[in-house]
Amino acid sequence: MKLGFIGLGRMGENMCLHLLEKKHKLVVNDLSKTQIQKLSRKGATPAYSLEEVTQKLSGKKVIWLMIPAGKPVDDTISKLLPSLNKGDILIDGGNSYFKDSIKRSQMLKKKGIYYLDCGTSGGISGARNGACMMVGGEKKIFKKIEKLFRDMCVKDGYGYMGESGAGHFVKMVHNGIEYGMMGALAEGMNAIKKSKFKSDLKEVAKVYAHGSIIESRLTSWMQEGMKRPYYSKISGSVPRGETEGEMENLEKLAPMKVLEQARKLRVKSRSSPGLIGKLIAVMRNEFGGHKFKKK
Repeated sequence: MKLGFIGLGRMGENMCLHLLEKKHKLVVNDLSKTQIQKLSRKGATPAYSLEEVTQKLSGKKVIWLMIPAGKPVDDTISKLLPSLNKGDILIDGGNSYFKDSIKRSQMLKKKGIYYLDCGTSGGISGARNGACMMVGGEKKIFKKIEKLFRDMCVKDGYGYMGESGAGHFVKMVHNGIEYGMMGALAEGMNAIKKSKFKSDLKEVAKVYAHGSIIESRLTSWMQEGMKRPYYSKISGSVPRGETEGEMENLEKLAPMKVLEQARKLRVKSRSSPGLIGKLIAVMRNEFGGHKFKKK
């Protein structure tokens, strides 16, 4: 498949590298010329404007957006619209709010353009080696390009979630579960630190990450992060992330008390830094390259 790909950040770049290995042809665009050139050296076709992306795609166009949620998505769609034709497909693989995805889908449908909302998980390593994807939109369009999702994901790591908005809604719930799991791991390690036993936390993390009931990718990322040189320099606060506002919305849509407490842990860490905030920041950096504050 020949695909337009807009947004070559931490996730986008690695997704493109994975697609190129799967023999897909890509026309790539980003605000950074350096990123465009970097991917062009790997075999992608460079496009230095949005107009150029559409010009270099023939027939029915498929364009993947991997850009920050909110206004950047709306602005990009507005700039692409004059160059899109009936039957073209836009895929939003970022962290857009599901209600925004519904509105965009309805607007584009009136123009004959299809819109799939795709929640993407797996972090940077997943983007590079096989991600997890939750797709919403018209099922016939999902089926039409299903091979694309199959090639981008691990085995059984993608699926059709339902009508427009469902993909990003399921991903939002996923993020809420993630908040709770990270908060629980960090709280548990903090409880061990405060106990009379003074166990080596790095040794605890190693054991938790190998064969325990709570063994998981998050536990492994926590263990790996604790071994990094930056670990001793990181502060005990969690910077506000892109999804935190979404989590507040999710708490109003469904009873998710674990999520609420986990989110409040992050907020509290900004005024009272400590081990809990430090470990959450470490896990976020390990799986997503998210920025952290130094001491």
